Amino acid sequence: MSVLTIRAHRRYALRMPSKLQSEGRKSASCLLIELSQHGARVSNLGRRKFEVGERVALNTDCGRQLHGKIRWAHNGRAGIELGQSLHLPELSELIDANRNEFAVA
Repeated sequence: MSVLTIRAHRRYALRMPSKLQSEGRKSASCLLIELSQHGARVSNLGRRKFEVGERVALNTDCGRQLHGKIRWAHNGRAGIELGQSLHLPELSELIDANRNEFAVA
């Protein structure tokens, strides 16, 4: 049996190496795997623990920094609610940067 999940905003799959930074802690390498106008999902956090509500900055390999807070975190993955929504051109720029990186490889 499949379950249909209706989302408020379209999500885009990515594979963008990034770093997740929390105040007063060393940044954690991660992989940005999903992005929408209002949030992001990262994986490959390893054993790093992030708490719900913790303020973070996601630094992408393409030089973009996204600020937000942890919405959920477990098993080396985390969901981030962005503090400021991305405008469609900003979202498209990040998606295109990721796709161009893989096209060159």
